[in-house]
Amino acid sequence: MKKTDLKNQFELLKQHLDRQLDRQDPNQLYARVKQRLQNPTLTRLLARLDRFERNPAKINLTDRLDLLLLLLYAPGRTNRFAEPLLGMTRITKLLFLALTELNLKKLTRTSYRFVPYKLGPFAPELYDDLEVLMQAELIRAATVDPSGMPIIRTDARTIRLLTELNTGITTAERLDSAQLLLSLTPRGKKFARLLFQKAQRKQKNLAPGLKIIKARFGSLPLTQLLRYVYQHYPEYTTRSEIIKKLFPPKTPTKQADF
Repeated sequence: MKKTDLKNQFELLKQHLDRQLDRQDPNQLYARVKQRLQNPTLTRLLARLDRFERNPAKINLTDRLDLLLLLLYAPGRTNRFAEPLLGMTRITKLLFLALTELNLKKLTRTSYRFVPYKLGPFAPELYDDLEVLMQAELIRAATVDPSGMPIIRTDARTIRLLTELNTGITTAERLDSAQLLLSLTPRGKKFARLLFQKAQRKQKNLAPGLKIIKARFGSLPLTQLLRYVYQHYPEYTTRSEIIKKLFPPKTPTKQADF
């Protein structure tokens, strides 16, 4: 690594530390910084964010992280941009549908590689990327219980969003025991908005396509979402552990004796 690159990386981390010093224990902060220094994906993202703050026009879609930010920024059921998403399984399947049915992977140099797994198509790197986006303060996560009430973040805005997202959904179907409500931070919205605008210029069907996917499947009961994915993409069901529950064998109709 060049001396200038190391200096820039140090300055970026120093700026982040300055923002955090009043809010966290120094020992915990040191441990987090040490972890970040060992994560090249986060280092690259922090450098991009620094360039974004200085000259937004120079930022282009390059990384698979951008695809996840596009999905989180797109409007959904409430018809507002940056509508949160509920549950890791739902986020994984919506990203899969966006990449497959809208061919979003052509927008960036890297993309997600989905493979068959226990609940259908799965991209292991997605979990790492969400952690990177949280560490970069572009997204935040609220833990919720099956009724939809926040466990960790209890601010009025989170409760209002959950109420809107759950409108018209029965209690039995609500959230399907989702554990995470993922949403963009103000900083994340600003960065994702620019990416969304640039992506629209490259792909005209981006905005309406993402809105259809997010509005239709973002609030659909999870079992129905999984059935759709399994029916349309059976090649990803070879390792599924729930396929028999989603598609139980039909019981033969017993004929009456005459």
